[in-house]
Amino acid sequence: MPGLLYGAECWTMRKEDERRLLTMEMSCLRRMLGVTRLDSIKNLEIRKRVNLPETVVEVIRRRRLTWFGHVSRMSGDRLPTRALHY
Repeated sequence: MPGLLYGAECWTMRKEDERRLLTMEMSCLRRMLGVTRLDSIKNLEIRKRVNLPETVVEVIRRRRLTWFGHVSRMSGDRLPTRALHY
């Protein structure tokens, strides 16, 4: 997951991007468990089995809010603040 989430705080996320990320995440989780779509196991059950309470999209949103708060406390002449408000 760290490779997937690298720099995610700065991404512009559309609904299509969120859908693709969720699809990829469930595909990886199913592959880790050795479960196929033909087994008819719901996504919530897969999440319970791997003890993963939040989705990739939720993690990205949480990190984005953390990054925004950190940057908003910086002085106005710093590069991250200028990039955020550009």
